Amino acid sequence: MNKENGMTEQEINELRWQEERQLRTILDENLSQAPVSYEWKVLVPEEIIMKITNVIISLIPGGLFVYAGLSRDSVGLTITGVIFSTLFIFITRYLFSPDKDMHYKLTPLGIIYTEKDTIPDVAYTIMRGFAWFSAVACLATVVYVGPLAFVGAGGMALLAVKFTGFKAVTQTHHINFIGSYKIKIIQNKGVLSLWTKSHGIHASGRFYFEAAKEDELIKELSKHMEIKEIIQVKSMRELDF
Repeated sequence: MNKENGMTEQEINELRWQEERQLRTILDENLSQAPVSYEWKVLVPEEIIMKITNVIISLIPGGLFVYAGLSRDSVGLTITGVIFSTLFIFITRYLFSPDKDMHYKLTPLGIIYTEKDTIPDVAYTIMRGFAWFSAVACLATVVYVGPLAFVGAGGMALLAVKFTGFKAVTQTHHINFIGSYKIKIIQNKGVLSLWTKSHGIHASGRFYFEAAKEDELIKELSKHMEIKEIIQVKSMRELDF
């Protein structure tokens, strides 16, 4: 406990967090109104390992139906397995490992960037339709079986209802220039990260760009921010500070 003012360490940390949050809010508002001096767009693909992993996982449910169908000489089960596998592959591809559409705007006060999953509109339509069907099916189960089914089917129905409004969401992020920055960059890969600590505030971010425009981007960044050091790294893991 701080004997001078009677505040505990937790209370002091909470006060500092509130002050930092208020400062960040002011900085973000000013950044949003700053003029854009340079901007770029880039499509960031999901890591190939994640794509392969999701495809393998998605094949398991359908594979079980196919196996059961072949074991019992059931054409219906086999076809159901093929349909399930195809459906789950699309779901995992576009919902769990989608590519990212990134749009960056550089200003004298910092960088604003938006992030959006590149999911086809038809995928959202299918998911909303499937959610409505699942919700109705779960509620029908509750009516048919009775109150005892409400624990499981009712919970699934509520979860399905949440997906009935499933749609594309664009996330907006801010990186304020508040001090001298260190930059880590993977040469010829089109990705860099920056970090600073000024007045007790940490500011960091990872950015993607066209690899051929690396020198151009560094030049534009140096016009608005103080670059303390540029570090060349070899892998994505080394980008973290």
